[in-house]
Amino acid sequence: MKSVLRLSVALVLVGLVAVLMPKRESSAVFADSTASMSLNVQNAAPREVEDTTQRAVARDYAAAWQAMTKALEQNRTNLLETNFIGTANEKLASTIVEQRKNGLHQQILDKAHKVEAIFYSPEGSSMELHDTAQVQWKVMDGNNVVRTEDGTIHYVVLLTAAENSWKVRVMEAVPSF
Repeated sequence: MKSVLRLSVALVLVGLVAVLMPKRESSAVFADSTASMSLNVQNAAPREVEDTTQRAVARDYAAAWQAMTKALEQNRTNLLETNFIGTANEKLASTIVEQRKNGLHQQILDKAHKVEAIFYSPEGSSMELHDTAQVQWKVMDGNNVVRTEDGTIHYVVLLTAAENSWKVRVMEAVPSF
């Protein structure tokens, strides 16, 4: 009975992965587990992005992905606190709680990000990014792979300036057109 429940929960998590990965494309797994990231700020408006801000956004957004990857794999919500706030933190924490409850976890191989800054608020407190991320997602039951997905995911991300860093407030997967 417990294995049937685990399988049911695994299927629900696979559904969550499907929501997070609206467009799936076949891609090869890269040997290097460190994701490459390019950040284009040329089209940001209404304010121009300064060089120091550009470096900070790239650093903090990459750190957020690393924290999310580790948190989902280890089922530890506390790993999100440094990089996520608001609805992004709430959604990820809820996913981790459900995973932990059902003995599951996720592994993410974060391959590459092509990020474009679209909006940078006039007062410099928030920034909207569009991220095309290449990832491999695995839903795991202990050491057993329940499901693997390779794909390109398009995200709309809202960053908020907080303390001495940029934090992810909203992170939503969107279908590509």
